[in-house]
Amino acid sequence: MVADLILARGRIRTLGRTGLSPLSHLAIAGGKVVACGGREVMRLRGPRTRVVDLEGSAVLPGFNDAHAHVVYYGLTRFAADLSGVRGIDEILDRLKEHARTLKPGDWEHGMGYRTDELTERRQPHRTELDRVTGERPAFIDERGGHARVANSAALAAAGITTETPNPKGGRIGRDLNRSANGLLLESAMRLVADVQPLPGLERRVEGVLKAQELLVSRGITSVGAAVNRGFADDLRAYETLAYDGRLRMRVNEFLSWELLEAASGLGVRTGFGGSMVRAGPIKVFVDGGAERVAVRSGGGVWRTTREELRHLVARATAAGLQVAAHAIGDAAIEAMCDAVEAAGGRHLRHRVEHCTICPPDLQARLAQLGMVAVMQPVAARFGRVASTIFFPVRDRTHLAPHRGLMRAGVPVAFSSDLPVLLDPNPWPGIRVAVDDQVNGISLLGALRAYTSAGAYATFEEDVKGTLEPGMLADLQVYRGDPLGEDPNVNWEELRPRAVLLGGARVSGSL
Repeated sequence: MVADLILARGRIRTLGRTGLSPLSHLAIAGGKVVACGGREVMRLRGPRTRVVDLEGSAVLPGFNDAHAHVVYYGLTRFAADLSGVRGIDEILDRLKEHARTLKPGDWEHGMGYRTDELTERRQPHRTELDRVTGERPAFIDERGGHARVANSAALAAAGITTETPNPKGGRIGRDLNRSANGLLLESAMRLVADVQPLPGLERRVEGVLKAQELLVSRGITSVGAAVNRGFADDLRAYETLAYDGRLRMRVNEFLSWELLEAASGLGVRTGFGGSMVRAGPIKVFVDGGAERVAVRSGGGVWRTTREELRHLVARATAAGLQVAAHAIGDAAIEAMCDAVEAAGGRHLRHRVEHCTICPPDLQARLAQLGMVAVMQPVAARFGRVASTIFFPVRDRTHLAPHRGLMRAGVPVAFSSDLPVLLDPNPWPGIRVAVDDQVNGISLLGALRAYTSAGAYATFEEDVKGTLEPGMLADLQVYRGDPLGEDPNVNWEELRPRAVLLGGARVSGSL
């Protein structure tokens, strides 16, 4: 066999059998790794083989961000950017400026603020939004994705009045006179979303391209494209880009629970598709976010009841479809375990997305049921604060328990939850997971959580996630060696110098 490309004199970590022990040479042919070792790899050099002298640069498998809202993030790039605002007046200023870019009839959308970062320490009121949006329907989304504030025109478009009841799993914020104040929590956000004009396919494609540029620049070659609701056009956007040769990352596209019957009726199974775009799990919200998570001690928001979840998981399992359940609190995780056990769904590697409050008994159940925990490692960074602000006081070992889950035998896949994290760079999360004094894990474990574990979650562990021979040549190259002995490496700013997908460069230079 003759190689198409040989990377020579580097520090190549396959993250497979050789773990973090560096090898010096890697050969690629036909989009796959054909050899990885020492100078003997040069025997695969032919007259047309390109040889790149890495001069000691590090090579790693491409990252797999197992849960990122790709389309949603992309679409928010056309909205008013509210990230970093420190007060309601600043929100209004940015909305006013953004409105100058809109056409008559367009809705206004802003995204990225956090209530706890505002000097007022409260959500804006609809009448405050009205001051700059006027008769144009408008809404703003908090960065976590579980709260929205709509102006009066958007509330009117949705038909929300003093008599409108709270939807199941959500709440309409109200003033003392019962009139809606604009705040929509959890499933109540859908009241406005369902009447908002849908962005067309072209806009979705543009949004994916914007998100793709960011993700690939961070060394991410595979992504679990999570959804908030069931837009079939999301899948069409990825397929369009793949057909046109413009898709530069592998996509595991989640399907909203609303598409369960349609997908199963067509015979779609988890993994249906090709190497670039695959049908992923059915996504369902079990509990809410932040202080609205469902915990065993009581309280929280159940966006899907235990009985509804049991029925959905049973239906999906019978159809051969994996389920990815947004479950942050221990009660929500327990409900998902109960549903998987009742459905006999061990073989489908059903997923718990976030899995933030997970005591040892649930860690053991997840392992027993063959389930996967898809987590955001930076959650450990605010674990001590969150345990007193957002969640009832509890043993810190139950929060973001990466170590406990792994020791129990649960595959843990890492992710960014973009745009909850505005920068999907995996390195800060890896650092947090390793340095966590309560639930810290090894560096190799953290890197595998961002590579091979993501592949396992999508039944692709035999084709990607390591740089073993026979695996897809999805990899990233760094200047120097970020895993070397230099204590001054700033993991927050680490960026690959080049990213290859199937052996072809998709970002940077090599």
